[in-house]
Amino acid sequence: MIETFRIKTSLDEFERIVLLYKDETNNVFIGHSFYYGGRDGSEYLLFLYKEPLPKKDLLAGWNALDETSCYITIVGVHDHRIAVEDFLVCHNPQLTWEDVIYIPTEDFMEMNQIYSQLDLKAGCAYAFVIGKNA
Repeated sequence: MIETFRIKTSLDEFERIVLLYKDETNNVFIGHSFYYGGRDGSEYLLFLYKEPLPKKDLLAGWNALDETSCYITIVGVHDHRIAVEDFLVCHNPQLTWEDVIYIPTEDFMEMNQIYSQLDLKAGCAYAFVIGKNA
């Protein structure tokens, strides 16, 4: 069984958050927030991919978007909570960062493996989280 949890206080303990949202037509969208140190109060970057993931495994689909999509927006934010909220506004504004199903993972390879086993529900948001000490 895949370990999941809900967060009620803060997302500050995570280095990276990979966000997923499955819409009613079975398209899966991705976003990626990570700590980069930034400037002017924007310590985190959020990559918003406006096109759905190609029907491949997570990493192959994500890489394909990085290489071919002209519809990627990069936003500087001051914390992960704002990044998650920005992602949700794009896909389902009724959800909040507290509604997201969080899945802890050690790295991108484990994330890819877990993604292949996930049964994403339409209208729900998921987030793979990698801790700062991973």
